[in-house]
Amino acid sequence: MLSSNARSEIKALMAQYPRARSAILPALYVAQREHGWLQPDVVQDVAEIFGLEPMEVHAVAGFYNMLYKKPHGKFHMEICTNVSCMLRGAEETAEALKEKLHIDFGETTPDGTFTLSEMECLGSCATAPVIFVRKEHSDWGRYYEGITPDKVDDMLAELLSGEELPMTREGDVPYHHDYFKGDDELPATNYILGRIDKPNSHTLESYLADGGYETARKSLQMTPQAVIDQVKSAGLRGRGGAGFPAGVKWGFLPKGVFPRYLVVNGDESEPGTFKDRLILEFDPHSLIEGIICASWAIQANHAFVYIRGEYKHPQKRLREAIAEAKARGYLGQGIMGTDFDLEIIVHSGAGAYICGEETALLSSLEGYRGHPRLKPPFPAVEGLYAKPTIVNNIETITQVRHIMQNGVDWYRQWGTERSPGLQLLSVSGQVKKPGVYEVPYGITMRQLIYDLAGGTLDDRPIKSIIPGGLSMPQLLPDKLDTPIDFESLVAAGSMLGSGGVVVICEGEAMVPIARRTSAFYREESCGKCTPCREGGTWIETILERIEAGHGTLEDLQEIEHIAKYIEQQSFCPFGAASVWGVQSMLRHFRPEFEQHILETNPEQKKPAIAARPLYRQFYGQPLENKLD
Repeated sequence: MLSSNARSEIKALMAQYPRARSAILPALYVAQREHGWLQPDVVQDVAEIFGLEPMEVHAVAGFYNMLYKKPHGKFHMEICTNVSCMLRGAEETAEALKEKLHIDFGETTPDGTFTLSEMECLGSCATAPVIFVRKEHSDWGRYYEGITPDKVDDMLAELLSGEELPMTREGDVPYHHDYFKGDDELPATNYILGRIDKPNSHTLESYLADGGYETARKSLQMTPQAVIDQVKSAGLRGRGGAGFPAGVKWGFLPKGVFPRYLVVNGDESEPGTFKDRLILEFDPHSLIEGIICASWAIQANHAFVYIRGEYKHPQKRLREAIAEAKARGYLGQGIMGTDFDLEIIVHSGAGAYICGEETALLSSLEGYRGHPRLKPPFPAVEGLYAKPTIVNNIETITQVRHIMQNGVDWYRQWGTERSPGLQLLSVSGQVKKPGVYEVPYGITMRQLIYDLAGGTLDDRPIKSIIPGGLSMPQLLPDKLDTPIDFESLVAAGSMLGSGGVVVICEGEAMVPIARRTSAFYREESCGKCTPCREGGTWIETILERIEAGHGTLEDLQEIEHIAKYIEQQSFCPFGAASVWGVQSMLRHFRPEFEQHILETNPEQKKPAIAARPLYRQFYGQPLENKLD
């Protein structure tokens, strides 16, 4: 049963939101912290507080990976084995952990101290391999980054020390970061990342020393339409993946319909993408100032920042910054001496990649399963609580602050006519300096990889490049001189997406990369529609069988056939994006797939029946024992 303290905490959370049901995820976190996992009677208590049927709350809890439906150990260790971590040795680290703890994925040590799980992308691809550790009965969660097999013992010893460990290793930014230094044609950048290396850059004192909140004060003296016009004229495009012009989106709000909401998307779960984490962790006040400018422009009195659940420390930093800003009168009632009110609520996700899609995020924020919605109506017309809502990415809103401070001409001195300005690119995989780089649109992939990221590991030739997060089609090294902007990458056969560049070098086999790519999208499908839910499982299972040495050439045709229908008939963009990567690997590297199949199954022996999804439960047994 929930304690009286937990009940009081949940009721206080409910009071923060315009509609109480939005507090279901935070309430389930409270219940889990108190009891260790969401026992049926505890879920029933939560349902009672919200006035809901227990099954409604069970349905929500069952959707999110970070909400436990069974007991876990004192420390839950989740190691990312997604592609960026895979390319840096995550599998070796995972095996070292299994050997040390004498357990496999999904198991708990006999003494109940450690539970070990395989994890999807953690948003720290530059410090791969990465392990996320959570502690029972607490809100504590910590990233252990760059954990190679030789570091496993030290990590376990630290966890067992009994000391109160901070959520992060305080000090320098955990991965490389740099900016475009300028050339004969273009000036240097270093604006979005310009503060993060300063001491205590996350504090209000540091931010005010650099002129913080003066831009918000200036914007509040302008008309809302003037702010919209400036952002629109600058040509700022969304940084969450779609690249839609922010100012144009703001202009879609129906006139005279209130209340309105601003929702800032910080879910950042696209594998290979980790730029927003830097802003949240090291310069949160720049995001808050951008939120003030944007909220004034669209006349929203409530802003929500939806942050992926694993970002425990970034969430803490942003909440602390909001408290500092509110204490100074920059948030709350009558901000900065005006009659404009603004509240910012930080809302934690709970482990669901689909919530990066804007309508699924809104469903989650309202207290439901993170299922995408049919568009139209678009969120600008009918979004959060069926009211006009603008959804923008963290980097997008942070850039609003710089555009309002420096002006349209300043912003348009970089980039192209259709892709103007600056961008943050996350670079991971097999480069010498994986990290986040602030560059103008239009620099080439070669400049990014070799001039900024230091070239490839051991100077190996590049085999393939993922230019915008794992879902984007791969490019071959003959596209290295492609300018990095929205239009040029489409012309080259891919897309910029979320700006997550993953470099794959010669010597890496594409079959396991394709299998791991498909595994991610199968795992993260929301299950709403049949093509994505079922087709993703089929593709992964076929690739598992190919990798195990039991594939046939016909399997490649079947993957293409299934992928076509997933791409064309899924409910939301997630479905199409889930197969682009595998489709591009088959397009570019088909001879490699065929060679693997012919070498490992030269007789082209087929499975006993064609029901490929059933193969998963027999995986690892000799072929003659399967489906007999």
